[in-house]
Amino acid sequence: MTQLPKMRYAADLLQDKVALVTGGGSGMGKATALEMARCGARIVVLGRRIEPIEACANEIRAFGGEALAISGDIRDADRIDEVMREIKSTYGKLDILVNNAGGQFVTPARELNNKGFETVIRNNLIGSWQMTKAAADHFMFEHGGSVVFVTACVKSGLTGFVHTAAARGGVLMMMKTLAAEWAEYGIRLNCVAPGTVKTEGMGHYPISPEQWLKLNRNVMGHMGDVEDIAGTIIFLASPLGKFVTGEEWYIDGGETLHLKHDARDMIDAMMFAKRERGDGKIKS
Repeated sequence: MTQLPKMRYAADLLQDKVALVTGGGSGMGKATALEMARCGARIVVLGRRIEPIEACANEIRAFGGEALAISGDIRDADRIDEVMREIKSTYGKLDILVNNAGGQFVTPARELNNKGFETVIRNNLIGSWQMTKAAADHFMFEHGGSVVFVTACVKSGLTGFVHTAAARGGVLMMMKTLAAEWAEYGIRLNCVAPGTVKTEGMGHYPISPEQWLKLNRNVMGHMGDVEDIAGTIIFLASPLGKFVTGEEWYIDGGETLHLKHDARDMIDAMMFAKRERGDGKIKS
């Protein structure tokens, strides 16, 4: 059972709202789902594996919230359509979509093959598009809504993750374009770009969180936590953010105030650690 932090928002901030969180079984997605439920939203938790998303839904129910766990792959357009129909059958509407699901692995561009590049593009970019378009088609074109994408800061590139930089950069430009096109329907779209944040996924990378922090030169000198990201997502998705659309918010402890780390330092640290651990490709 997750130790819930102190409430940051009013318990009725999202009253009567229905929110769908992809990748809601762990990390930032789970923290967002839990906190949105504490703010009064009814939560749909989507993920590829039923066990972690059902566990998240059970935690929400345990403190009196309402939640529905649905398994599905955001790369599967037919399954996404089924998910939207199930939400309509259960709740009749969808007000908030949090596109949190994604995945990547560290590989220098010279060693990356086309299949690996395409896999990340399909997951992070095309999957986010399919979720967003389906939510708009089934619900938001009719009554408006808010979409928040969880991305990464890629304005200076993302050393060792060229596939992710391409995908996340695509998501950013997609979000800005849709924010302009869909404003007339009352749909707001924004991105949250986390910096170095303590999550379960950090343990899957070949370097430690402390090494990440050093390489990224966070000016605050410490990592963020998942509640920092969840709190920002809730602000943007809620009525508090009603005049915000088409924006990318860096929640990074000031990493972007510095010039990015030296590319060679990052690649050397990553690849040395991978060789030492005998790891293959690492998913986040």
